[in-house]
Amino acid sequence: MNTRRTGLPAALPSSLNPFRAAVAIAAASRPDRVGDPIVQRLQSGRTWVGVVASGWMLFAYPLAASGQDILLGKLVDVLIGCGIALVAGVIALSVFIGMSDVSLRAVYVRRLTGPGTALGAILLGAGVCAAGAVLMTKLLHAEIIPWADIRAAGNLAWLLSFFVFVIAMLIAALVLGVVALFTLVAAVHALNCCFRVGDVHELLPALISPFLVWSLFVLSLFDGPDVAAPPLVLYTFLLGGPLSVTALSVWEIRRLNGRYGVTLRSALGREPDDGERQPEPQWGPEPQWGPEPQWGPEPQWGPGPGPVLVPEGEPAPLMPGQTPGYAIPAQPPGYGTTSSPSPSPSPSPYGAYPPHSS
Repeated sequence: MNTRRTGLPAALPSSLNPFRAAVAIAAASRPDRVGDPIVQRLQSGRTWVGVVASGWMLFAYPLAASGQDILLGKLVDVLIGCGIALVAGVIALSVFIGMSDVSLRAVYVRRLTGPGTALGAILLGAGVCAAGAVLMTKLLHAEIIPWADIRAAGNLAWLLSFFVFVIAMLIAALVLGVVALFTLVAAVHALNCCFRVGDVHELLPALISPFLVWSLFVLSLFDGPDVAAPPLVLYTFLLGGPLSVTALSVWEIRRLNGRYGVTLRSALGREPDDGERQPEPQWGPEPQWGPEPQWGPEPQWGPGPGPVLVPEGEPAPLMPGQTPGYAIPAQPPGYGTTSSPSPSPSPSPYGAYPPHSS
C-alpha cells in the first residue's frame, strides 16, 4: 500500500513550515553553545505542563468572560511578555557586556545577531500582519478599487475584475494566516528563550527568565481571572509557573557550573577557565659567551733526577713535604736484596743430543 502523502503539503519543503521556521528563528542555535539535553527536556516538559494545566482550567471551570475576550487577553499577555522580555534582555545584555573583560566584548557583540534576528523576524511578521489586515479591510469596504467605474465599463469587465479580486483576497488571506501563525509561534518561543540571549552566553536565559515570569505574575494579579475557580486552585495555578521557572533556572545554573564549568566569573573573564593555569615565566635574555681561550704549547719537561746513592749507615735524605724525625718503618729481613739466579748448567760437549750408545 502506498502511504506517501500527495498534494500541496507534500510538495512544500519543510523550510516553509511555519512552525519549524518559527522555532528555527526564535530558538537559540549558536553552534558552539553549551546545551544540556536534560535541561532542555525539563523546559519543554514544563511548557507542556503549563499548556495542559491552562486547558484543564478552561474546561473544568466556567469562563469569567467570553471566549473572544479571553483569547484577546492571552494575545495581549504575549505582547506584554515580549515587551518585558525585550526590555529585560536589553538591560541584561548591556550590563553583561559592559562588565565583561575587554577581550570578550567583541565576541559578545558579534553574537548579538541571534537576538537581533529573532526580534527582527517578529517585528517584521507583526508589521506584515497589521498592514495586510488594514489593506484587506479597505479593499472589502471598496475604499481602494473604484467598483462603480468598473461596473460602468460593462458586465464582462466587472465579472473578470470581481473574479480576480476574490482570488487575490483568498491568496492574501492564506499568506496573512501563515505569517500570523509564524509570528505567534515565534513570539511564544522567543518569550520562552528570552529572545535568543542564550546565543550570547548560556547563563543569560537562566538569569532573565525568573524576572520575566514574576513580572507577568504581578501583572496577572491586577487582571481579572479567566475562570471562576476557587482561590486556592487559582493562586496555585498562578504561582506554579513562576516557582517552577525559578527552580529550574537555579538548577540549570548549578548544572552548568558543576558539569560544564560555566560560571558567571568565567563568563565575564574575571578568572581563567581551568582555575589552575599560571602565567608563564618571563625568562631573561640568554648570556653572551666570550671566545674560547687560546691555550699555549705544552711545557717540555726535562729528564727527572737520577737515583740518590746513600752510603751505608747514613740516614736517607728527606722527601719533599716530609718532616724531620720521620721514622721509616722497619722492613722485613731480606727486603731490598736481589736473589742471584741459579747457575745454568754447563753445555754438553756432545751438543744438544746425548751420544748414541750401541
